[in-house]
Amino acid sequence: MSEWLFPVNPAIYDIDRAYHDAHQICWAKYDFEFQINDILFLYVTEPIGKIQYQYQVVGFAGQSDLPEKDREYWLDQKELEAYKGDYFLIQPIEKVEKASLSRRYLAELGLITPKDTLQSHKTTKFVKGKSLDKVEAHKKLLSYIADQFSNVEETNYPDEAGVNSPKFFEGKKLTVTVNGYERCPKARAECIAIYGTRCYVCGMSFEHTYGSFAKNFIHVHHIEPLNTIGEEYEVDPKEDLRPVCPNCHAMLHKTENGIPMTIERLKLLYSVSLRNPLRQTFEE
Repeated sequence: MSEWLFPVNPAIYDIDRAYHDAHQICWAKYDFEFQINDILFLYVTEPIGKIQYQYQVVGFAGQSDLPEKDREYWLDQKELEAYKGDYFLIQPIEKVEKASLSRRYLAELGLITPKDTLQSHKTTKFVKGKSLDKVEAHKKLLSYIADQFSNVEETNYPDEAGVNSPKFFEGKKLTVTVNGYERCPKARAECIAIYGTRCYVCGMSFEHTYGSFAKNFIHVHHIEPLNTIGEEYEVDPKEDLRPVCPNCHAMLHKTENGIPMTIERLKLLYSVSLRNPLRQTFEE
């Protein structure tokens, strides 16, 4: 398995929408030689200028196999029509928002040069046309990026359904096999497709509260916490998961007089709190 760093221009391709909408997407192959199970870290070019997405290669598709839905993610249709090659099929693993993965910060660390535009980097023993020093620099960079993606606990609440299982079964009833404490991003995406991105407890929408930059932000809560199950089981995104805001999510992981909190109970407590004149005060 190899790890790659690959740029995506947000003016050409709507990667954020693709990440949240699709269980897998067709990625233009060009002349790259990705293999099944290779990991892709996607660098979103300026004005964002950050590595934000982690995907895994799961298959291949021909030019004629491009789904109509995938065409919608191409904001520059001329660019799509100009491309005549085949595609890789890639599945989402994780999205992170870290200043430590910005191009500027990578340059400050000395992992890249200030002029490096973060085109493709690959962790292999040899990179065609590159010196050994550059190969080692690529390995060091990719190792740093992988560590940043693996260390995301500070951005995830307990049981926030958002990491690493590649298995997702499609059909009338959508389920995901979850092993131990593993969580599946495709189950998370399916939950959001069913229930939307408003909090299931308080009804808050991040987009409508903070503006368009917060669009699609939400946590996903496992109704039955994974750490109470302790064995392999199948997650049904409709029955087992709910979208919740971080505040409500934190409260769902508290107990009331030793009794675990439920969504129904928290909804009741929230509705009662709406009558409290002190529930929301600000001092300028």
